[in-house]
Amino acid sequence: MIESLRPEELLDAAKKSESHEPLTDPRIKEFLKMVSRIGATAPGSDEKKSYLLAQLKSAMVYHGCPFIFFTINPGERHSPIALLYAGEEIDVETFNPLSYTSSHRLKTMLSNPLAVVEYFHSLVRTIVNTCFKGGMFGELLHHYGTIEYQGRFTPHIHMAVNDSYLRIY
Repeated sequence: MIESLRPEELLDAAKKSESHEPLTDPRIKEFLKMVSRIGATAPGSDEKKSYLLAQLKSAMVYHGCPFIFFTINPGERHSPIALLYAGEEIDVETFNPLSYTSSHRLKTMLSNPLAVVEYFHSLVRTIVNTCFKGGMFGELLHHYGTIEYQGRFTPHIHMAVNDSYLRIY
């Protein structure tokens, strides 16, 4: 257990850190380790991002630089399949977008966030399986992606892909 830290000691440590001075108090060091361990599991935290970056760097050392970088940002508000995931009774083959106003589609998506996530996961899995694992660019050597959430709380993914077809020896 860490001995009690006074607010002044934390403020002093913050000032030292800002001026890139070494932290010498072992209690502060232990406190920062504990915060880092907690943050490493929190999505979106600096520690988690640092961990993911280390994973990507390791993959690049092992597999080489990725040849394809892309972002998948599905338009779930405009997709009949996303509405189907959200429980709307629609015929995907004869879907008429004019039958559903933009505000209705938005309300449907916002009222069922799990449907948005399921639609997103299905779309990403389909693209990876058909385009990359399916051999469109040769044999899939490695792929790595990170999911982020936009301002409207919908997911998008940034991916790096290594395929044998694009690899130059």
